[in-house]
Amino acid sequence: MRNHLTHSRLRVIIVEDEAPARSKLNTQLAQMEGVEIVAECADAPQAIHDINSLKPDLVLLDIELGELSGFDVLEAMKHPCHVIFTTAYSQYAVKAFEKQALDYLLKPFDLSRLRHALERVVLAQPQAAEPATVQFTAKVGDKIRILQSSDIRFVRASQGLVVAQCLEREHHLDDSLESLLNQLPSSFLRVHRNSIVNTQHIHQIEKWQNGALLLRFEGVNDTITTSRRGAAVLRKYLNL
Repeated sequence: MRNHLTHSRLRVIIVEDEAPARSKLNTQLAQMEGVEIVAECADAPQAIHDINSLKPDLVLLDIELGELSGFDVLEAMKHPCHVIFTTAYSQYAVKAFEKQALDYLLKPFDLSRLRHALERVVLAQPQAAEPATVQFTAKVGDKIRILQSSDIRFVRASQGLVVAQCLEREHHLDDSLESLLNQLPSSFLRVHRNSIVNTQHIHQIEKWQNGALLLRFEGVNDTITTSRRGAAVLRKYLNL
C-alpha cells in the first residue's frame, strides 16, 4: 500500500492523561515520516486551549481524562479537525463514530494499527475527501423528492422494493442495493443481503441470535437485524 504520510504533513496534538501512554504515542509517531507533534496535553482544559489555538490537522484523543472526558473536549473544540479516539474502553465506540470520529483505537495498539489510522486521516483531507452527502431522488406520489444520504438511517429491500428510511418517513428508491452501495459514502455498510445501514445514525447495538446484532437508530422505531457476517463487518468497522 502506498505510504501517503510521506507526501503529507500532519500536525498532531496528543491528548492523554497518563504519562506512559503519552510517551508511547510520541515514540510511535516519531517513527512516521510526515508527522509533527505540535502539543501534548494531560487534561481536558489544556487540550481545548491548545486545539483551538494551534489548529492541528489531527487530535489523538483519550476518553477518560478525569473530571472531563474526551467527548467534552470534542464539544468545546472550535477548530474543525480530524479526531481519532485512543482508549482502553470499547463501550464508547458507537458514540465516538456518532461524533464523527475518523477512527477508534483500542489500547494497546501497535505501530501498524496507528499508521493505518493516520493513513485514513491523510486520505480524508479536503483535497481527497469524499462528498459528505450524496443526493438521491425518490418518488412521492406524482412528485420527486431530493434525498440527502446524510438523512438516511438505513436502506432495506423487501418484496422487490428498495426503501430508504429517513427521520420523518420512508422513501421508495429506483436503485438496487448494489448500485446504492457503490454511490453512498463509506459510513454506509451492508450488514445483511437485504439491508444497508448508515453507521453515523446507529443509536444502540444489541446482541441477537446466532451471532447477529440488532441495530436501533436515532429518531426511528424500526430496527435492522444484521446477518452473522454483517455483524462481523460492523464490529470490524467500529473496532468492537
